[in-house]
Amino acid sequence: MTRKNILITIAILLVLLVIYLAKFTAIHIALSNLSFPSRLKHYPYLNEGAQSENFEVDYLFYDPANIDYDTKTGGFIVTTAHVNQAFEVYHKLDAKGNSTDSLVNDTSAIHTFHNEGVVFGEDYFIDWCTSGNKNRQPFVDFLNHDFKMDEKAWAEIFETHYKNASAVTYKPSKDWHSLTFYFKTEKGWLAMNSLKDDERIFQDVGSENELDFKGYPLKGNRFIALKSSITGKYPLLSYKNRSDIENQSYNWKDSKNPVNLKYFKKENLQGRAPYTGLPQTWGGDAYLTLKHKNQLIRFKEIAVKDVGFAEPQINLDLYQVPKAFENKSDVAFIILSYGTNIGDRGGNGLYVIKRK
Repeated sequence: MTRKNILITIAILLVLLVIYLAKFTAIHIALSNLSFPSRLKHYPYLNEGAQSENFEVDYLFYDPANIDYDTKTGGFIVTTAHVNQAFEVYHKLDAKGNSTDSLVNDTSAIHTFHNEGVVFGEDYFIDWCTSGNKNRQPFVDFLNHDFKMDEKAWAEIFETHYKNASAVTYKPSKDWHSLTFYFKTEKGWLAMNSLKDDERIFQDVGSENELDFKGYPLKGNRFIALKSSITGKYPLLSYKNRSDIENQSYNWKDSKNPVNLKYFKKENLQGRAPYTGLPQTWGGDAYLTLKHKNQLIRFKEIAVKDVGFAEPQINLDLYQVPKAFENKSDVAFIILSYGTNIGDRGGNGLYVIKRK
């Protein structure tokens, strides 16, 4: 083949490639619509009335959330953080998933709903979750506040309070070189700083706690933080969330899993590869079923999918009570957290699944 013929062939191939790319979107969207199962066409978005025979999905809050389950009452505490504002809101839901009360507090405090449902500040505590009292109450005492306590005396006092307390929790200092312990006594909550740089303070990435104090576990675990059945992780705000822990693998097409992908319908070409301009990402709707209490909730949500045979990326997390309590609660939660690269149709946020 002559040089001229080679150049002509290359030119023809380039023209055909341009034509193909120009028609690529239309062809693939048409094929996706053609093979779309008609039985799925009535699936609503979550905030458009998704439901099953006995359950409904209700929108709660836009903001990211922690979800804590009260093993005593069967209710929940949902914590929302407000972007660029130094406060959090704690929402109380009853055992049926209905909002009943809320508390606003500054973000310098630590909420420990995973323990006894108490919010701790620098010099106060609020036990609103269990008592209904929203007032800041003073500690019975605050020991070793200045970190000058003798080591031997500290050990004796700590052992006594730890043994006698009905509940114990703690939080790290800002520099992570010490802990503040909180002991629940008959007279109220007592605070006590640890020794500086105590060798028993260590971070255990594999643990569900941010820190551990060796040999002295938390006491009084009335509240349980819910984690995602999809990723195996706790919510972004959670005191137990660790970004360096690998997600559990999740197969959206596995019918044994609680959320199951039925179809991804291409709606638009979401993005092209840099420099080459080749099609890279599809945008569209993922048609899903969620199994809850042996009933199927059918819905769709926007998703993206890489060109090729990759599975869609679905930014959805399902939060259920632990198996030990699944027969005691009909409530579950969904968090949608779509990024700006996917688009927001107004569906981001937290949803509750509850009986009608």
